[in-house]
Amino acid sequence: MTGQELRRQLCEPFAAADVEWRVTKMRNSNSEGLVVAFIDSRAIQNRLDDVVGPFCWRTRFIPWHQYVPKPGKYDDPSEVKTPVSSQLCGLSIYLEERKEWIEKVDGAENTDIEAIKGGISDSFKRASVLWGVGRYLYEIPAKWVSLDKYKQIARPAELIAYYAEQLQKLGLASAQSPGTGNAPADIYAVRGLQPAPMQGYPAAARVDLVTPDNRALKVFSLGVKPGLASGVRIQGAKIVQRNSAGGMYYELQDYRTAA
Repeated sequence: MTGQELRRQLCEPFAAADVEWRVTKMRNSNSEGLVVAFIDSRAIQNRLDDVVGPFCWRTRFIPWHQYVPKPGKYDDPSEVKTPVSSQLCGLSIYLEERKEWIEKVDGAENTDIEAIKGGISDSFKRASVLWGVGRYLYEIPAKWVSLDKYKQIARPAELIAYYAEQLQKLGLASAQSPGTGNAPADIYAVRGLQPAPMQGYPAAARVDLVTPDNRALKVFSLGVKPGLASGVRIQGAKIVQRNSAGGMYYELQDYRTAA
């Protein structure tokens, strides 16, 4: 693969199912929120696996700097703040055309929630942007949307339409994932499965699906039936859209493995 073709594939826009939305500020008694589009680390990892293969990209993390946060408006100025650490992520891709590894580096501070994990994830996402992965999302304007009583996005479907509209304005078309071929209309292909146990649901998992119309779809399953694994196909899938503190997601409530 040439460097030009590598860049083209890495820069392709993501399917709407891979794009998530974060509320950055609220107004009108928290009934409206300003949301921005982003992709998570798993979507980036899948993109790298698809384009260059799982053995032709790698990361390394390097301690960067620390800073002491300034007191907030309502903070006690005499309170000693804990220094915030940060790290650089070096994302390397093996370029067959040049027979060498090429590295791009960017960094991020630790986050407020799951500080170290969040900081590592953010620095990885920033490094991937240097390769062009998801960079176009910065060109999609933030949008004010309605929030429900839990301060979650009230009508997620509106954002799917908004995303498609913005891609059209940018002259882009959403990427399609490797699909199910000529599978029947209700057949989904399981592209990947990652255990995600949680309290009360030890068999919970994140599942990467390919829909019957060849779109990528990430879902969360609270229970995994025997036989569900990467590479199998399922049918009779009942998929429900949910909202949580982290944003909108899809829950796989029921399914059966296909012959």
